[in-house]
Amino acid sequence: MGFLKNIMSPFLEFKPEAGDPDNKNSNARAADAWNPVKKMPSLPVDTQAPASNISGSQNTLVTTDYHKYFEDLVEEANSKNTLFQGTDFKEFIDSKVDVEAIADEATKYKTAFNVLKRTGLTKEKLVTTGHQYMNIIDTDLKGFADAYTQQYKKDVEQNELLLQKKAGELQELNERITAISLEIKKVSQEITRSKDQLNSNKDAFNRAGQNKMKEIQSELQKIEQYF
Repeated sequence: MGFLKNIMSPFLEFKPEAGDPDNKNSNARAADAWNPVKKMPSLPVDTQAPASNISGSQNTLVTTDYHKYFEDLVEEANSKNTLFQGTDFKEFIDSKVDVEAIADEATKYKTAFNVLKRTGLTKEKLVTTGHQYMNIIDTDLKGFADAYTQQYKKDVEQNELLLQKKAGELQELNERITAISLEIKKVSQEITRSKDQLNSNKDAFNRAGQNKMKEIQSELQKIEQYF
């Protein structure tokens, strides 16, 4: 049963909630030292999947996981941090659910606060503890930002530098391939010119030789004829 229900139960009838035994004291606090949650939820990324698949339902799941993380962070601070002993901002927010039937928001807030005033809650404590919860969340946000920066440098910036290096190597290879292609074309043209010139010289030489042989043969035939 909610904290506000415990106080108002002599005056109003509430339906029992599952998993909420009547003898539970929601105002209990652990006096020992509080250690905030250290392990942040990570985003599972399938590096084999196309980028278009890393969206939609997965984003919704991640958002839900992160929301639960901060809910648990506030819950742990509330139960273990000595700053939050007694009724504070969290109990007030939780207790608003117990007067959800009140349609007017201002009346709902005032009703929840007026009932919880019996437990020692003041506006100053309500506002102060609200800011303290924000500070705890802000500390985690800054820690996450630092971790994100380090992970970004490792997983993104280093790979971007590697990509630039490989792109430069590819450009050099492409330029080398272009140069070699031009060299191949030039050598091929030189081979064609050389072959044409050599074949032309060979043909001319053979023709000249054959013609000379025919001249001699003709002369020999005449000698045989006339002598």
